[in-house]
Amino acid sequence: MDVRVLRYFLAVAELGNLSRAARQVRISQPALSRQMLRLEQELGRPLLRRHGHGVALTDAGHRLSERAQVILRQIQKAVEEVRDGGKEPSGTLTLAVPPAAGTVLVPALARRLSERFPRITLRIAAGYSSYISDWLVRGLVDLACLHDPLPQRSFEIIPLLKEEVFVVGRRELLETFDGPIGAADLVRLPLVLPSRPNASRRLLDGWAALRGLSLDVRLEVDDTSIIRALIKNGSGVSLLSRGSFQSELLHGELLARPLRPRTHWPLALVVPMSESRSALAELAAGEIRALVQALLASDAWPGGSVSASRKKARYPLRCDHGQSESA
Repeated sequence: MDVRVLRYFLAVAELGNLSRAARQVRISQPALSRQMLRLEQELGRPLLRRHGHGVALTDAGHRLSERAQVILRQIQKAVEEVRDGGKEPSGTLTLAVPPAAGTVLVPALARRLSERFPRITLRIAAGYSSYISDWLVRGLVDLACLHDPLPQRSFEIIPLLKEEVFVVGRRELLETFDGPIGAADLVRLPLVLPSRPNASRRLLDGWAALRGLSLDVRLEVDDTSIIRALIKNGSGVSLLSRGSFQSELLHGELLARPLRPRTHWPLALVVPMSESRSALAELAAGEIRALVQALLASDAWPGGSVSASRKKARYPLRCDHGQSESA
C-alpha cells in the first residue's frame, strides 16, 4: 500500500469532499477518485459512501482512517529522528491534557519548550480522561496527563501532583456555608458533573459511596466550559480543581468552598513504555516532570500539591487525615 495514497485518503476523510481533497493534495479530482477506487479494490471493502454533498466514511473507512493516522505519525517521527540524528530535537509532539490542568500546564510548557527546543512543535489535545485514554491506546497522542489513570499494558504511569477539590457555584447557593462543606451538606446541593466514566466523576462517586451518600446530580455535562457556564448562571454547583475556576473566583463571579475532609484528585503523566516511546516523548516527559515540580515549588499551580506517592500505580482519591479511599 502506497503511503501517498493513505495521505490522499485521510484528506478525503477529513474534508468529506473529493473536489476539496483533490485541491488540498494537489491532484485532479478524477485522479483522486481513481486512487480511492483502487484502494477499495485492494482492501476488498468499500471505504467511502457517496451522497449528494460529498462522501462519508463507511465502518471500514473509519477503521482505516484511525490506523492511517497512526501509521503516518510513526513514519513522520521516524523521518524526523533519522534526518536530525544528533542535532537539536525537532518534530511535532502531541500532548493530551484535561482542560483544567491544561490551563495551568500548557502555557508554561509551551514557553519552556520554545525557549529550550525551538524546533519542537507542540500540539495539544484537550479532553476528559475517558477520551484521552482512548487517544493513547489508538496512538493518536504521544503522551498524556490524566486524573487517576487505570493501569494499562505498555504504558508507564508517573505521578505528578494532586489537586484539591472545591465546591464551586454562585454566591446565593454557597454563601450560607461559612466554611468548608462536609459530606452531609454536599447531598443537599444541586450538582452539575461530568458523566461516567470520566475519572473525576468515578472518583467522586467512589468517595460518596464510601459514606453511603446519594448525590443530587441535576445535569451531566462532558465539557468544562459548559459546566462553568451552567454554574455561573445558577443551574447548580460543581466539584472542580482550582485551575478550573481561578479567573471567575478572582473576578467575584463564583464562590468556592473546600470539602471536608479535604479531598484531592491525583494527576499523573502517562507515556508509552520504553520500547515504543519516541525520543521526543522521552524528552517531553522529563520536561513536564521538571516543570510541574517548579510550578509547585513557586505556588504557581492553584490548589496543587506534591503527590503523596511516587510509585507507578493507580492512585486513590486521598483525604488529608492520611487515609486513602480508593475509587
